[in-house]
Amino acid sequence: MKSPRFISRNVLLAVGTAAILSLPTAQAAEGWLVDFEKAKAQAAKEEKSILMEFTGSDWCPPCKALTANVLSKDVFKTEMPKNFVLLKLDSPRDKSKQTPEEIEQYKVLSAKYGIQGVPTIFLADAKGRPYYQTVGYSGDPADKYVANLKEQLGTLAKRDAAFAKAEKATGTEKAKLLAEGLSLVDDEMALKTYSEVVAEIIELDADDKAGLKTKFDGLKNSVEFKSELEATMSSNRGKPEDILTAIDKLIAEKKPTGAALQEAVFMKSSILFQTDKAKAKEMLLEAKELAPESETGKRIDGILERFFKDE
Repeated sequence: MKSPRFISRNVLLAVGTAAILSLPTAQAAEGWLVDFEKAKAQAAKEEKSILMEFTGSDWCPPCKALTANVLSKDVFKTEMPKNFVLLKLDSPRDKSKQTPEEIEQYKVLSAKYGIQGVPTIFLADAKGRPYYQTVGYSGDPADKYVANLKEQLGTLAKRDAAFAKAEKATGTEKAKLLAEGLSLVDDEMALKTYSEVVAEIIELDADDKAGLKTKFDGLKNSVEFKSELEATMSSNRGKPEDILTAIDKLIAEKKPTGAALQEAVFMKSSILFQTDKAKAKEMLLEAKELAPESETGKRIDGILERFFKDE
């Protein structure tokens, strides 16, 4: 996974919302598309999901390991196309073999899907709405990796079942069913890629009888805080103590809780890793407790195992 220190978040490039231009028909590798719109069209036609790999093919060691140990193996090449359209979204250092449209597409989609490290794998429906995400490469052999991805089709089935029931319901009951479907997706990802569903839930529960308006409004505030946190990191590139002070000031002003506060503590641990490893570990443990089931919370266990195993 790309990491300036060891777990630092990437500051995403600011991009416009202009439509992505159609890409050439060239494929990144056998069986893989490189055009998001074509992948969606093919997935809809063949009634499949999309497997999106965000990668840095020529510089990222975990990306290379994932390709060598999983993506290039026969079990992957045979089994995955049965249920998935494969889409490779690459950001190599050497861009000489990419078109300007492909380079721009990566910028747009990495911002849309909140890419914070590569490799990142998404499983998404034909509309591009994710229902599963994994970041990095655990080292699992190809057969185990493929089996796990195929199991996630069960998550999609549960989501679709809830959405289908919602179509037949009205009012608060419909809001609850839509929220049930979204509960299978990471909260932040739901806000980014299911915005129409979230807006409908808030509208259906406008009186907050089910508590869904409060929940999703709170999630929106959390995402906004994370954006401000990224901006703070981007604008304070001086001494580590200055960045830590800026983060503490933002926390004091915005008073985030849960997953939003977790992100801030996580950032602080990243900054401290080079100068005070004991304090960095302490903050990682604190961040874990704030939202154990979040994507960041789940990643922390691996970070602790990798960097603090003997402590």
